[in-house]
Amino acid sequence: MNLSAQAADLEMVGQPIERSISPIARKQFLLWTLFWWGGVGVMGALFFLGVVDFLTSARVSLYGVSIWLNGWLLGLLTQKNESRSKMGIYHDCLVIWMLCYAITNIVWEIPWVIFSRIVFIDIHTIQDVVSYTDYMRESVLHMYWWMLGSFGAVDLRTVNHNSTFFTIEVYAFINVVSTFYFFHLNKKRSPYRYLVPVLSCGAPAAATFVFSFSEVFGHFANMPGGVADTLLALAWTQYQYFVFPLIFGYLGYKLFLEDWRQCYLKSE
Repeated sequence: MNLSAQAADLEMVGQPIERSISPIARKQFLLWTLFWWGGVGVMGALFFLGVVDFLTSARVSLYGVSIWLNGWLLGLLTQKNESRSKMGIYHDCLVIWMLCYAITNIVWEIPWVIFSRIVFIDIHTIQDVVSYTDYMRESVLHMYWWMLGSFGAVDLRTVNHNSTFFTIEVYAFINVVSTFYFFHLNKKRSPYRYLVPVLSCGAPAAATFVFSFSEVFGHFANMPGGVADTLLALAWTQYQYFVFPLIFGYLGYKLFLEDWRQCYLKSE
Protein backbone atom coordinates (compact mmCIF):
# COMPACT_ATOMS: atom_id res chain seq x y z
CA MET A 1 0.00 0.00 0.00
CA ASN A 2 1.41 3.43 -0.91
CA LEU A 3 1.64 6.35 1.50
CA SER A 4 -1.34 8.22 0.07
CA ALA A 5 -3.54 5.17 0.52
CA GLN A 6 -2.31 4.73 4.08
CA ALA A 7 -3.02 8.36 4.86
CA ALA A 8 -6.53 8.00 3.48
CA ASP A 9 -7.17 5.19 5.98
CA LEU A 10 -6.28 7.43 8.93
CA GLU A 11 -8.90 9.32 10.86
CA MET A 12 -8.03 12.08 13.32
CA VAL A 13 -9.68 11.38 16.68
CA GLY A 14 -8.35 14.20 18.85
CA GLN A 15 -5.35 16.17 20.05
CA PRO A 16 -2.25 14.74 21.70
CA ILE A 17 -2.16 14.74 25.47
CA GLU A 18 -0.99 17.91 27.18
CA ARG A 19 2.66 17.72 28.14
CA SER A 20 4.56 20.04 30.46
CA ILE A 21 7.75 19.66 32.42
CA SER A 22 7.10 17.93 35.75
CA PRO A 23 7.24 20.08 38.91
CA ILE A 24 10.19 18.15 40.34
CA ALA A 25 12.17 18.37 37.08
CA ARG A 26 11.43 22.11 36.92
CA LYS A 27 12.61 22.60 40.50
CA GLN A 28 15.77 20.56 39.94
CA PHE A 29 16.57 22.48 36.77
CA LEU A 30 16.09 25.86 38.47
CA LEU A 31 18.37 24.86 41.36
CA TRP A 32 20.92 23.41 38.92
CA THR A 33 20.87 26.62 36.91
CA LEU A 34 21.13 28.90 39.95
CA PHE A 35 24.11 26.91 41.23
CA TRP A 36 26.19 26.89 38.04
CA TRP A 37 25.26 30.32 36.69
CA GLY A 38 25.60 31.69 40.20
CA GLY A 39 29.14 30.34 40.08
CA VAL A 40 29.75 32.28 36.87
CA GLY A 41 28.50 35.41 38.62
CA VAL A 42 30.82 34.76 41.56
CA MET A 43 33.82 34.34 39.25
CA GLY A 44 32.91 37.56 37.45
CA ALA A 45 32.69 39.37 40.79
CA LEU A 46 36.01 37.96 41.99
CA PHE A 47 37.64 39.07 38.76
CA PHE A 48 36.16 42.57 39.05
CA LEU A 49 37.44 42.85 42.63
CA GLY A 50 40.91 41.76 41.57
CA VAL A 51 40.90 38.47 43.49
CA VAL A 52 41.38 36.33 40.36
CA ASP A 53 42.79 37.19 36.95
CA PHE A 54 40.91 37.24 33.65
CA LEU A 55 42.11 33.88 32.37
CA THR A 56 41.29 32.01 35.58
CA SER A 57 37.83 33.55 35.94
CA ALA A 58 36.98 32.88 32.29
CA ARG A 59 38.22 29.28 32.26
CA VAL A 60 36.46 28.33 35.50
CA SER A 61 33.23 29.90 34.21
CA LEU A 62 33.50 27.97 30.94
CA TYR A 63 33.94 24.69 32.83
CA GLY A 64 30.91 25.52 34.96
CA VAL A 65 28.66 26.27 31.97
CA SER A 66 29.87 23.11 30.24
CA ILE A 67 28.80 21.03 33.24
CA TRP A 68 25.49 22.91 33.46
CA LEU A 69 24.68 21.95 29.86
CA ASN A 70 24.36 18.34 31.03
CA GLY A 71 21.37 19.32 33.17
CA TRP A 72 18.85 17.41 31.02
CA LEU A 73 20.05 14.28 32.82
CA LEU A 74 18.09 15.61 35.81
CA GLY A 75 14.95 14.68 33.89
CA LEU A 76 15.86 11.03 34.26
CA LEU A 77 15.65 11.37 38.04
CA THR A 78 11.91 12.08 37.88
CA GLN A 79 11.26 8.42 37.09
CA LYS A 80 12.41 7.50 40.60
CA ASN A 81 10.56 10.28 42.39
CA GLU A 82 7.32 10.38 40.43
CA SER A 83 5.06 8.00 38.58
CA ARG A 84 6.09 9.43 35.25
CA SER A 85 5.56 7.66 31.95
CA LYS A 86 8.54 7.03 29.73
CA MET A 87 7.26 9.62 27.25
CA GLY A 88 6.81 12.12 30.07
CA ILE A 89 10.44 11.63 31.06
CA TYR A 90 11.54 12.04 27.44
CA HIS A 91 9.60 15.31 27.31
CA ASP A 92 11.23 16.58 30.52
CA CYS A 93 14.72 15.81 29.20
CA LEU A 94 13.96 17.40 25.84
CA VAL A 95 12.57 20.59 27.36
CA ILE A 96 15.51 21.00 29.75
CA TRP A 97 18.02 20.59 26.92
CA MET A 98 16.16 23.04 24.66
CA LEU A 99 16.06 25.59 27.48
CA CYS A 100 19.78 25.15 28.20
CA TYR A 101 20.67 25.55 24.54
CA ALA A 102 18.45 28.62 24.13
CA ILE A 103 19.79 30.24 27.31
CA THR A 104 23.39 29.99 26.06
CA ASN A 105 22.21 31.49 22.76
CA ILE A 106 20.47 34.42 24.47
CA VAL A 107 23.08 35.11 27.16
CA TRP A 108 26.25 34.84 25.07
CA GLU A 109 26.02 33.85 21.40
CA ILE A 110 23.44 36.34 20.13
CA PRO A 111 25.00 39.33 21.97
CA TRP A 112 28.39 38.16 20.71
CA VAL A 113 27.19 38.03 17.09
CA ILE A 114 25.68 41.51 17.39
CA PHE A 115 28.53 43.27 19.20
CA SER A 116 31.78 41.33 18.75
CA ARG A 117 32.85 43.06 15.56
CA ILE A 118 32.47 46.40 17.31
CA VAL A 119 33.84 45.47 20.73
CA PHE A 120 36.95 43.53 19.72
CA ILE A 121 39.40 45.65 17.74
CA ASP A 122 42.90 44.63 16.62
CA ILE A 123 43.18 41.59 18.92
CA HIS A 124 45.48 38.78 17.78
CA THR A 125 47.02 37.19 20.88
CA ILE A 126 45.99 36.19 24.38
CA GLN A 127 48.12 39.07 25.67
CA ASP A 128 45.94 41.44 23.65
CA VAL A 129 42.89 40.03 25.42
CA VAL A 130 44.44 40.25 28.89
CA SER A 131 45.51 43.84 28.20
CA TYR A 132 41.86 44.89 28.58
CA THR A 133 41.82 43.74 32.23
CA ASP A 134 42.14 47.27 33.62
CA TYR A 135 39.37 48.51 31.32
CA MET A 136 37.00 45.76 32.49
CA ARG A 137 37.67 46.61 36.13
CA GLU A 138 37.13 50.34 35.69
CA SER A 139 33.35 50.01 35.92
CA VAL A 140 30.70 47.33 36.36
CA LEU A 141 29.33 48.50 33.02
CA HIS A 142 32.63 47.53 31.39
CA MET A 143 32.12 43.91 32.48
CA TYR A 144 30.26 43.34 29.21
CA TRP A 145 33.78 42.89 27.79
CA TRP A 146 34.46 40.09 30.29
CA MET A 147 31.22 38.34 29.33
CA LEU A 148 31.70 38.61 25.58
CA GLY A 149 35.44 37.95 25.68
CA SER A 150 35.44 35.02 28.13
CA PHE A 151 35.69 32.33 25.45
CA GLY A 152 38.72 34.16 24.07
CA ALA A 153 40.66 32.77 27.03
CA VAL A 154 40.74 29.42 25.24
CA ASP A 155 39.83 30.25 21.62
CA LEU A 156 41.02 33.44 19.93
CA ARG A 157 38.44 33.03 17.16
CA THR A 158 36.06 34.72 19.57
CA VAL A 159 37.96 37.97 19.43
CA ASN A 160 39.90 38.06 16.14
CA HIS A 161 36.94 38.29 13.73
CA ASN A 162 37.29 34.72 12.44
CA SER A 163 34.71 34.38 9.66
CA THR A 164 34.04 30.64 10.15
CA PHE A 165 33.39 31.11 13.86
CA PHE A 166 31.12 34.07 13.21
CA THR A 167 29.07 32.30 10.53
CA ILE A 168 28.47 29.25 12.73
CA GLU A 169 27.35 31.36 15.68
CA VAL A 170 24.64 33.00 13.55
CA TYR A 171 22.76 29.70 13.94
CA ALA A 172 21.94 30.85 17.49
CA PHE A 173 19.13 33.04 16.08
CA ILE A 174 17.58 30.06 14.29
CA ASN A 175 17.79 27.88 17.38
CA VAL A 176 16.07 30.45 19.62
CA VAL A 177 13.25 30.92 17.09
CA SER A 178 12.75 27.15 16.75
CA THR A 179 12.71 26.77 20.55
CA PHE A 180 9.97 29.38 20.93
CA TYR A 181 8.10 27.74 18.07
CA PHE A 182 8.28 24.35 19.80
CA PHE A 183 6.76 25.79 22.99
CA HIS A 184 4.08 27.50 20.91
CA LEU A 185 3.16 24.20 19.26
CA ASN A 186 3.33 22.37 22.58
CA LYS A 187 0.91 24.86 24.16
CA LYS A 188 -1.49 24.25 21.25
CA ARG A 189 -1.00 20.48 21.70
CA SER A 190 -0.10 20.22 18.04
CA PRO A 191 0.70 16.69 16.80
CA TYR A 192 3.64 18.23 14.92
CA ARG A 193 5.36 19.79 17.95
CA TYR A 194 8.11 17.19 18.17
CA LEU A 195 9.01 17.59 14.52
CA VAL A 196 10.91 20.72 15.61
CA PRO A 197 13.70 18.82 17.44
CA VAL A 198 13.57 16.03 14.82
CA LEU A 199 14.08 18.36 11.84
CA SER A 200 16.58 20.63 13.58
CA CYS A 201 18.80 18.02 15.25
CA GLY A 202 21.29 17.74 12.39
CA ALA A 203 22.19 21.43 12.09
CA PRO A 204 23.97 21.93 15.45
CA ALA A 205 25.80 18.62 15.05
CA ALA A 206 27.09 19.66 11.62
CA ALA A 207 27.93 23.18 12.84
CA THR A 208 29.84 21.80 15.83
CA PHE A 209 31.81 19.46 13.59
CA VAL A 210 32.87 22.42 11.44
CA PHE A 211 33.48 24.54 14.56
CA SER A 212 35.93 22.06 16.09
CA PHE A 213 37.58 20.44 13.10
CA SER A 214 38.19 23.66 11.19
CA GLU A 215 40.58 24.48 14.02
CA VAL A 216 42.02 20.94 14.13
CA PHE A 217 42.72 21.07 10.39
CA GLY A 218 44.12 24.57 10.88
CA HIS A 219 46.72 23.15 13.28
CA PHE A 220 45.13 24.84 16.34
CA ALA A 221 46.29 28.26 15.18
CA ASN A 222 43.78 30.05 17.42
CA MET A 223 44.32 27.99 20.57
CA PRO A 224 46.41 30.19 22.91
CA GLY A 225 46.75 27.75 25.80
CA GLY A 226 47.96 24.22 26.40
CA VAL A 227 46.25 20.87 25.87
CA ALA A 228 43.74 21.45 28.68
CA ASP A 229 42.60 24.76 27.19
CA THR A 230 42.34 23.27 23.71
CA LEU A 231 40.20 20.39 25.00
CA LEU A 232 38.03 22.90 26.88
CA ALA A 233 37.50 24.94 23.71
CA LEU A 234 37.00 22.15 21.18
CA ALA A 235 35.87 19.06 23.09
CA TRP A 236 34.45 19.57 26.57
CA THR A 237 32.40 22.65 25.67
CA GLN A 238 31.37 21.26 22.28
CA TYR A 239 30.47 17.58 22.59
CA GLN A 240 27.08 18.57 24.05
CA TYR A 241 26.21 20.45 20.87
CA PHE A 242 27.17 17.45 18.76
CA VAL A 243 25.83 14.50 20.78
CA PHE A 244 22.79 15.90 22.58
CA PRO A 245 20.87 17.23 19.53
CA LEU A 246 21.17 13.79 17.93
CA ILE A 247 19.87 12.13 21.10
CA PHE A 248 16.91 14.48 21.21
CA GLY A 249 16.26 14.09 17.53
CA TYR A 250 15.68 10.41 18.30
CA LEU A 251 13.61 11.09 21.43
CA GLY A 252 11.62 13.70 19.51
CA TYR A 253 10.91 11.04 16.88
CA LYS A 254 9.62 8.66 19.58
CA LEU A 255 7.43 11.40 21.07
CA PHE A 256 6.14 12.35 17.61
CA LEU A 257 5.10 8.74 16.95
CA GLU A 258 3.34 8.62 20.31
CA ASP A 259 1.37 11.77 19.45
CA TRP A 260 0.52 10.31 16.06
CA ARG A 261 -0.83 7.10 17.60
CA GLN A 262 -3.02 9.11 19.97
CA CYS A 263 -4.35 11.47 17.30
CA TYR A 264 -5.11 9.05 14.52
CA LEU A 265 -6.89 5.73 14.18
CA LYS A 266 -7.17 3.48 11.20
CA SER A 267 -10.68 3.65 9.82
CA GLU A 268 -12.48 0.32 9.50
